[in-house]
Amino acid sequence: MPERVYLAIIGDVIRSRQVANRASLQARLVDGLERVNVDHQAHLAARFVLTVGDEFQGLLDSSERLVPILATLRTAAHPHELRFGLGIGQLATPLRADAIGMDGPCFHRARAAVERAESLVTPVEVDTGAPSPMFDVYAILYAALRAGWTERQRQVFDLALAGLSGREIASLLEISPSAVSQHLTAANHDAVAAATSLWLEGIGAVMETTP
Repeated sequence: MPERVYLAIIGDVIRSRQVANRASLQARLVDGLERVNVDHQAHLAARFVLTVGDEFQGLLDSSERLVPILATLRTAAHPHELRFGLGIGQLATPLRADAIGMDGPCFHRARAAVERAESLVTPVEVDTGAPSPMFDVYAILYAALRAGWTERQRQVFDLALAGLSGREIASLLEISPSAVSQHLTAANHDAVAAATSLWLEGIGAVMETTP
């Protein structure tokens, strides 16, 4: 019987040493991690935890809820930006309730991916254990688009990907629904969301075929 394939996620705060109030940022990250652990419990293999400094990690048993999970964490850290490394593979140690104290290819690849994201200045990298041009192209183009967005555009876009409706975003940010629509349009929401959907399908396909 083939070993189970997991999706490990390692994330950290970009330029975290320049953050004036790191205690406040960490508190918001902890709140975001707990929100993910509660809202997406059924899709987690191991709960997200803060590890060292501003770094955190979690383990999924499918890619189904990956996009809203990443968006929720980005929203929690706003206006500070996060980088993510995703690793697809097996575990070499027993599964734990919290995503810490485990080892195996999925975590090794997530570590390599987040280090590559730091080196290339991209928001998310995927390591499958083999060359993955589709994921590389997505990371480069998404990085270029996201770098051109205003803080408000990033915030509205992330809230939309996290699953909030336009009216919910407007109420949360105390802006008009038309302003939400304008921000999403300026961020090319529909095109980026479509590309992200294809990216997600690719991750799911790799998880199904990884030996």
